[in-house]
Amino acid sequence: MDGFDHRIAPSFFICPISLQIMKDPVTISTGMTFDRESIQKWLFSYKNISCPITKQPLSDFRLTPNSNLLRLIQSWHLQHASSSSSSTKFAEPNHDALMKVLLEEIKQPHLQVNALRKIKSLIQENDGDNNKISCIRDDTLFSLAASLVVQTELPGIPQITGNDTPVIAEAVSLLCLLRPSDEALKMVSQNENGRLICSLCSIMTQYLSYLQIRIQAALVLKSIFEVVDGVYKEGLKFEFFENIIEILKDQNSKHGSVAALSILIRVLKYGNNKEKAIKGGLIPILIELLAEDNDQGRVCEMMLVVLEKLCQKAEGRAAFLTHPAGMAAVLSKILKVSHVGDDKSISLLSCVLRFCTSSGEAAQEFIEVGGVTKICSVIQSGCHSKTKEKAREVLGFHLKTWNKSPCFPFLDVARLGIIGNLNSQVRIYRD
Repeated sequence: MDGFDHRIAPSFFICPISLQIMKDPVTISTGMTFDRESIQKWLFSYKNISCPITKQPLSDFRLTPNSNLLRLIQSWHLQHASSSSSSTKFAEPNHDALMKVLLEEIKQPHLQVNALRKIKSLIQENDGDNNKISCIRDDTLFSLAASLVVQTELPGIPQITGNDTPVIAEAVSLLCLLRPSDEALKMVSQNENGRLICSLCSIMTQYLSYLQIRIQAALVLKSIFEVVDGVYKEGLKFEFFENIIEILKDQNSKHGSVAALSILIRVLKYGNNKEKAIKGGLIPILIELLAEDNDQGRVCEMMLVVLEKLCQKAEGRAAFLTHPAGMAAVLSKILKVSHVGDDKSISLLSCVLRFCTSSGEAAQEFIEVGGVTKICSVIQSGCHSKTKEKAREVLGFHLKTWNKSPCFPFLDVARLGIIGNLNSQVRIYRD
């Protein structure tokens, strides 16, 4: 096996001690794999009694041959040697052999973490090569990784205990890298009354000290909620929404924010999810994020979509009006984000102002923060016709009140097209 450059080999082929491709891989009691010659020197020549990687004391000094990994290395050598291109990055180990490694090692608790890391390493090294992604789309691999997350006892696989946080963490991390078919994703997710969904939600609520695991669980749930039936989106616990909010508050992970917002967009219309999200304090968080956000892109648009959904509830509108920056934050995004952002902003303001006709405070705040001027700009802009019509309705709700304010701009109501709405709105005020 000499003569090969170890720098182009998959990382899990490399002995952590010699940093060379392993010739005779063996596994010690901690689950770590080394080249036999190197670990023998470490243990018997240098008289070490701990694992070189984990530093755990060793009570068992047996060296177990890792025959599956050896076959992978041998296969890699053969393919690499036969390659005629000097620019080849590396030859991919056979997919069937890769699956055998996982299926064999997953049966042994002390090898599970190592096996999952090997699969992740291979996927990440092959990422971006369209000719080497068959394993990434493997439905069987997704099902197997999911079984570790839900702690299901499969034939020949020991039950995972609550102490096996590393196994759960590695399994969730692997699920993030896999791209199963929609059919497989839906089937696995809905199996056993949605046990995978429940497990991922539990991870988000129980592993409070592991933000990265919670974000990865949210990323998997994002994909799941895109394909499962509505019944599996009902009954989400209050704590789940609290953790979604925590992910949103962590601005260091844009992927986490996108996943959290995508989940909210998918699930809010089901059951009492809106009420739970509102009770958890989602609205003030969204307002503050909108007020601080200088990025006028997709995340901002998604926040407006979620906020508009929440304000369809009376308690949502109350929470929105209670926040001193609510009106200003939403108005600041109009004509700056997207057509969808404009439409949702106008719909949100329309919903809030429509149900606040008996209170002059909301109307007064709206004009003081430049709301009327902004709405007029929308009507005269290149927005979609339906968005303009909603803007005209917003002007009509409190036009009688706003017309008395010194902050009210001079308007040609006939040219803006709101004269037709005015009589009906006046009847509302009289009632």
